[in-house]
Amino acid sequence: MKHSIEHGDYVVSRSLQTIMFSARGPWNDETMKRGAREMGENIAQLDLSKPWGTLSCLYGESLMPPSTFNSFAKHTLIRKSMGLKALAVVILDSDIANTIKNQLTPAYQEADLKFAFLPDINSAIAWLSEINLDLEQQQVQQFFEKHSFIYPNRK
Repeated sequence: MKHSIEHGDYVVSRSLQTIMFSARGPWNDETMKRGAREMGENIAQLDLSKPWGTLSCLYGESLMPPSTFNSFAKHTLIRKSMGLKALAVVILDSDIANTIKNQLTPAYQEADLKFAFLPDINSAIAWLSEINLDLEQQQVQQFFEKHSFIYPNRK
């Protein structure tokens, strides 16, 4: 049996009660499976007796085919059942930001989560802090500075 190669790049980590996700898509099922495992490893390090959230920075054409989106939506519901309270999403270096928002929004609405699309990391940090999700601002800023998926000479 031939296996597909992964499409998309990402890095995931955490800061107190906030999962940080920096990525460049598009993504396929193989990348989603590995990402779900790695996300689960980070979620396991949270204090699940307290609310937690995610801050995602998406670069480029961060879209998913239908099968990958279905997996994403399923995992979003599972994470909500584990205490996920809110998601802050920043989209950078993309010509299709509205299309990305339109794809993600139904999964977040289906899970009945608070979510916001914000223009930059500092705005996302402020939004998560306003809804009382624990994070260490400097650690979050450093993570996203280190794990930027902006490629030079991109047209």
